Amino acid sequence: MLQGTEKREQPLINLKGYLIGNPITDPKFEKNFQVQGAHGFGIISDQIYEAAMKNCKGNYVKPANQLCAEVLETIDNLISEITDAHVLYKKCVVATPKPIDDAVRRKFLLEESIERNEAPGLDCFTYGYYLAYFWMNNRMTRDALGIKGGTVGEWVRCKKELPYTQDMP
Repeated sequence: MLQGTEKREQPLINLKGYLIGNPITDPKFEKNFQVQGAHGFGIISDQIYEAAMKNCKGNYVKPANQLCAEVLETIDNLISEITDAHVLYKKCVVATPKPIDDAVRRKFLLEESIERNEAPGLDCFTYGYYLAYFWMNNRMTRDALGIKGGTVGEWVRCKKELPYTQDMP
């Protein structure tokens, strides 16, 4: 797999992303694989899957016709009922301190953004993310980690301002 990625063979796999727990490859590939994945998990029926295959011809990113757009809307509605990160997780709000846009949501496999004062339920896998925000921005935590005051701004999980290059050079 690594040699294929180095040779620029498709699909390109972001191995670093897989290793750190965020297996995003490419938004176009992710969206196109989503339909097959939803069918494989039984989230969409054979009938819906076949309609998508027939009307979209494997391109689920930009619908080329009205029938494709309609079946993709149906699939999106069904998929919206599950957690992006794992189909077996309970659907919960994601504990980010500030609203994030849709492209970032997809990049980090998140469902929705919440404000700081909206905590997910204790039974949600995202509750730990919510607590991490407060823990990492706590002065005593930062002192214990040796972070000098004023050198590091607010800690945010999945910070979108980090330098990132989509394609390998």
